[in-house]
Amino acid sequence: MAPLQKRTLLGLMITIPMSVALVAIFMIEGATKFNDDLGMRLLVYGVFIGGMLMYMLLLLILRRRRNKTQAFYDERDLSIARRAGRVQLLAVLVSLGVWSIALNEVYWEEGQIPIVFPYLIFMSSLIVSILAQSVGILVGYWRENANDRCC
Repeated sequence: MAPLQKRTLLGLMITIPMSVALVAIFMIEGATKFNDDLGMRLLVYGVFIGGMLMYMLLLLILRRRRNKTQAFYDERDLSIARRAGRVQLLAVLVSLGVWSIALNEVYWEEGQIPIVFPYLIFMSSLIVSILAQSVGILVGYWRENANDRCC
């Protein structure tokens, strides 16, 4: 397994539970309670910042572990990472579009959205970005391996 693929799998093991925890918190408590409940805000911020710090720490540890004398990425890895960046950009743009349309439709009568939603849009954009990049990398490796086997 390539180092980039290992890093991606480890990253998913951090971001998926973090995402599930955040969704569960908002499903149980409700998004609008975020404004009124300091405990909920601290819990959400703790899960989000803790998950992001764990992801950054993982990247730093893996970067230090690699041997400086050997190549970390080859041409195939760079090609896959480049294509994953396109998937990442598309996923973030789609998520922002969904947020924009959904919030406009739900809060059209009020004329404004609750203040909680810009926080949620920011957090979800970062999470979607990491998850989409990871999925793009894994699909890229899967396609490369499938092409190697068939031809």
